[in-house]
Amino acid sequence: MRILGVDWGDKKMGVAISDPMNIIARGIGVFYGEEKEKIEKLKEIVERFNVELIVLGFPLSLSGEIGKQAEKILKVKGKLEATLKIRVELVDERFTTKIANTPIFKSKNNKVRKARKKTLDDDTSSAIIILNTYLERMR
Repeated sequence: MRILGVDWGDKKMGVAISDPMNIIARGIGVFYGEEKEKIEKLKEIVERFNVELIVLGFPLSLSGEIGKQAEKILKVKGKLEATLKIRVELVDERFTTKIANTPIFKSKNNKVRKARKKTLDDDTSSAIIILNTYLERMR
């Protein structure tokens, strides 16, 4: 069983998936569309990869409070659980974009980019960080 990491945004979402042993995460891509379209894409991915859990980035404010974006994510979490019939856990994503833009993270992913001949969007990088955060917490 695998775990899916999702960086959900109003217009697009970055998605990452764990390896079968839930040790490392790799990016799947960025998907655009309305909420319904993004949920449908997640449904396809969940079925294709036999996903048992989704970890969803939770954008708390810097002080740790729940703002408007975090409230939206709570609603998305409920819709995902109801629609996909899968457990969804929230992972604090306050610094994922900042981490994704650091030279160290970018240099590590440049090797992946060259190998796959694709570019990793910040949203995909954030999804990888969200998922890796969860996987590290599991150990």
